[in-house]
Amino acid sequence: MLKDLITKADNEGFKLAPFIGIACPGVIESDGSIAKGAQNLPGNWESSKFNLPITLVEAIPQIGEHDTAIVMHNDGVVQGLSEVPFMQDVKSWGVLTVGTGLGNARFTNRNGKNGKSER
Repeated sequence: MLKDLITKADNEGFKLAPFIGIACPGVIESDGSIAKGAQNLPGNWESSKFNLPITLVEAIPQIGEHDTAIVMHNDGVVQGLSEVPFMQDVKSWGVLTVGTGLGNARFTNRNGKNGKSER
């Protein structure tokens, strides 16, 4: 599917960044493997033989003329990071995920602002 989307974007004249980001439930190790918490995903994602970022970079080594970079992180953390542009006026915020399992993440702005309001 990703290869088809990359081809379609190229055919329509879009220039893609050579980056694939993956949000996934569980405890994600720095090498992209899943230590635990992926039991609700199909297959054995926690197997030492399974590593989605490595599998994808092998399947899609380049996007355009650049090597593909792949990052995988916990879905709750990714959700919280996606809110950074909208949370500049608060001191901290949190995320609770329900559905892919229970997950949470807490964030604190370090931009020097004291936060105008708490949400």
